[in-house]
Amino acid sequence: MIELLVVVAIAAILATIGIPALQGTLRDFRQKSALSLLVSDLNQARGEAIKRNSRVLLCVRDAAGTACAASTNWLSGWLACIDSNNDGACDAATASSPNPFIVRPALDASLTLSVTDAASVALSNIRLNANGSQGAGNSAATLTLGGTWSGAVANTVTVAGTGNISRH
Repeated sequence: MIELLVVVAIAAILATIGIPALQGTLRDFRQKSALSLLVSDLNQARGEAIKRNSRVLLCVRDAAGTACAASTNWLSGWLACIDSNNDGACDAATASSPNPFIVRPALDASLTLSVTDAASVALSNIRLNANGSQGAGNSAATLTLGGTWSGAVANTVTVAGTGNISRH
């Protein structure tokens, strides 16, 4: 019986030491997964703009996931859609051309994702032109993905005016 209690005590001590490290690993994994998904969606949106020879809008999604929301906080998820008239809203969907073509759900509550240099909601939208460049004035857009926990490292994704997408 004493041996069993010693084994249980040792197991409890090891679990106490290991659980915080596991939580940190899970947080880092969630953050890296969200970053990879964002970069992948940006590349897909740029490719769709070139393929369809039309403007594409990447923006914060509304609750229904069908249109852009009036927000600069990308934590609630994002979508990509065709915006051929550059009015900041998704074009109507057709049977042959679904719109939006990317809809992502909200991120984990322990993450933060926002456009860091946005002065307004309109600036927090990323517009990709038919030639793959970004924005009307070809200015760069920077998204910052961080975490709410102590010691979280912020990662940035930059979409250059030329349309080049890079992560830092």
